[in-house]
This record gives sequence, structure tokens and C-alpha cells, in this order.
Amino acid sequence: MNQSLQNSQLSSWRKPYRGMLRLWLYDLGCVSFIATAGLGLALGILCLVIGKTDIVSLVFSMATVSTAAAIAWQLNRLAASELTGLIPNYQQLVLVQAVTIAVGMLLIQLLVCIAFAAYDVIPRLLLGIVVSLLFIWACLWRSNSFHLSFLLFVSVPFIDNLAFHIPTWLMLATIAALLFRVIPLCRQLSWNNEARVVHLNAVQMGWMWLPSIKGFTWITRVERLFHPMNFFIGPVLTVMLLCLPLITLGLMLLSWLFDIDVPSLFLLAQFSVISCAIVHWSRIQRWRAAETLFLLPSYSGLSGLRNAFYRSQYRFIAVLMVMVSVLCFINSLIDPQYDGLFILHLGLSTFWGCAIMLGIGSASRNSLQATAAMLIVLVHSVVVSLSFAALRDGNSIFVWLVIDAALVLIGIGVLAWGKKRLWINGITTP
Repeated sequence: MNQSLQNSQLSSWRKPYRGMLRLWLYDLGCVSFIATAGLGLALGILCLVIGKTDIVSLVFSMATVSTAAAIAWQLNRLAASELTGLIPNYQQLVLVQAVTIAVGMLLIQLLVCIAFAAYDVIPRLLLGIVVSLLFIWACLWRSNSFHLSFLLFVSVPFIDNLAFHIPTWLMLATIAALLFRVIPLCRQLSWNNEARVVHLNAVQMGWMWLPSIKGFTWITRVERLFHPMNFFIGPVLTVMLLCLPLITLGLMLLSWLFDIDVPSLFLLAQFSVISCAIVHWSRIQRWRAAETLFLLPSYSGLSGLRNAFYRSQYRFIAVLMVMVSVLCFINSLIDPQYDGLFILHLGLSTFWGCAIMLGIGSASRNSLQATAAMLIVLVHSVVVSLSFAALRDGNSIFVWLVIDAALVLIGIGVLAWGKKRLWINGITTP
């Protein structure tokens, strides 16, 4: 028996990437961060290819912190599972895969920067690594720190602006010190109940932490506006909708007070589409709850439930569109370059991005399809980033409005198609 166990362990070490795709790409919590990292990497390379280098460091920083969040998720899941200590070499193999993903992401970014002579991006990459290691260290120290993953993404614009104010030698020394702390903690990782609670809560809340809204009765009325779309994710969707404009206004204020270029409107537009993706990730993750929703005395059969879900999605899109347009108007009072045409463009782009995301999300029935739907975020990012670049270059926005008009029609069609595909095999299946 000992000989058999040794052979099993030796076989595991000979194939350290066995089951890697299943572990990293079939888990909704992990794949949400992996997809965001891939989105940032692809968008950065695309911007370098077409010569739009002004947002490369921003999206590369997003890719770096997203990779760190995916690794922190897997480390937390290791600590949350009793199987970690029962399967030989399981923990070591996960750590090897995590290191491979992290090193691979950083090497690709570094080589791309060297190939396109974008050397000014490298200091920002270093600061992104510092922030990422700090987050992983905090998650290893206290599992509850994973709830700060939302703040991790909010820090991305500040990474882009602070990198050149910190000496390179200090960032390298900080990276070395953090690695000295993180590596032993990874090796000593063991089961703890706090990690289990964080894992379960993170799955139910869309893999991010937001403040509690208990005691605010008026928010209940807002939640009713989005029912039944928000049934699977709960009050987190409403709190997210309230936090997005507050954070955006804070970033605008910082940009104005300290004269720094924080792409607050770009981030707002992206998180608006991502929030639509989280809606259907939660639906797929908690698909068994659809039976409870169906039994509520509010719908005339499955067709009535589909129609109610469809209408609630339109209400959510309308609120996001108005929110983005109003905040863009407020920003135009500070920066006159955001004229009425650009405000209209940003509002329309939010409409079609969210509509296509929700439509494809409605048709998704498993994690692979939900992951593929993240490509919509990539398309939306490219269009919005190019329109921002056109605005800075003084080009006409009319062309982008024509594109928006076509994509709005596509979004309306995709959303209607998604309604027909939603629960097409019944509510008892994902």
C-alpha cells in the first residue's frame, strides 16, 4: 500500500498541471477573475498594436490584480476544503499551478512591453505586483481580507498614477519582502472555518464584499424595482448600484483636486457591464433557487416568469444608462471636453453593452457559457476606450454614435433572444 501511495505521489509530481483547466476555468468564482485578467491582457496588447498606448498600463494593472484575486480565491478555497489534507500533493499542485499562472501573466506583459518599447509601463507593473502581493498576504493572514477584492480593483487607477512617484528599488525591495512572507504562509496553509465561511459568502455575493443595507427600508423599494432579476444575487446588486456612483464621484473629486488623470467614467462603464454579468453568474451558481422563485404567487406560469425577468432587466439597464449619463454630465462641468454628443454616446454604449451581456447571460446555462459571455466586456471595453481616445485626439464622435445605433438594435435583439432561451429546459435544470 505504501508503494502504491508513493507511485501515486510520484505520478502527481510528474504531471503538475493535471486537472488545471477544471480547477481554474470551471469554478465561477475563479474564472470571473481569470476572465477579467485575460480581458486586461488582450485589451493591452490590442492597444499597443493599434498605437493607443495611453491606457495600456491601466488595463495591464487590471490584469495583474485580477490574477492575484484568482490566486487568492484558490488559496482561500484550499483552506476552506477538508479535502486539502486528504488528497496527496493536492495543495502543492495547486500552488505550482498558481505560480505558473502568475509568472506567465507577468512574463507576457513584460515581453509585450519590451517588444513595443513601452518601457514606461514597467514601473506600473512593479507597483501592480506590490499591490497584488499585499492582497494575497492579507488573505493568507486573515481569510476575511478576501472581501476587500472590490477595493483591489478600485486601486487600479491609483497604481497608474503613483508608480512614477515611488523609486524602483523600493518597489523591488517590497516585492522581495512580501515574497519572503507569502511563500511560507502558502506552505503552511491548512483548513480553517473562517475560510469556509468566506468561501460560501463570496459565492453567494458575486465574489465581492459590499456594506450591509439592513435597516434602510427605502432600499427595499429599490430592490422591488429589479425583482425578479435580483432574486439570485440578493441585496448585493442594489448596494453595488449605490456604491458605483459614489466611488465614481470620489474618483472625479480626486482627479479635480490633485490634477491626476483617473479614468473614472471608463471604469464606471466597465463595472456597469460587469454587474450585468454577475447577475447571471449568480443565477447559474444558485440555479436550484429558481424553483422557489417560480412558486412565488406572482407569475402566470413559466412564460410569466420569463416576461417578468425580461422586464426587470430592462429596468436595470435603464437605471445604469441614466446613472452613467448623469455622472458624465457632472464630469463635463469640470472637464468641458465631454460634450453632449459624448454623453449620449456613453449612455448608448452602456445600453447596448448591458443589453447584450444580459441577453447572452440569460441564454447561458453553465460556467463555460458564462465565461464566454465575458467576451462582451472585452468588446465593450475596446469600443469605449477607442471612443475616449478619439475624444482626446479631437476627432468627431458622430461615427461612434452610428456604431452605437447599430449595436443598440443588436442589443435589443439579443435581449429578446435571451428571454426565449432562459429556462428553456425548465427551472429544474441550470
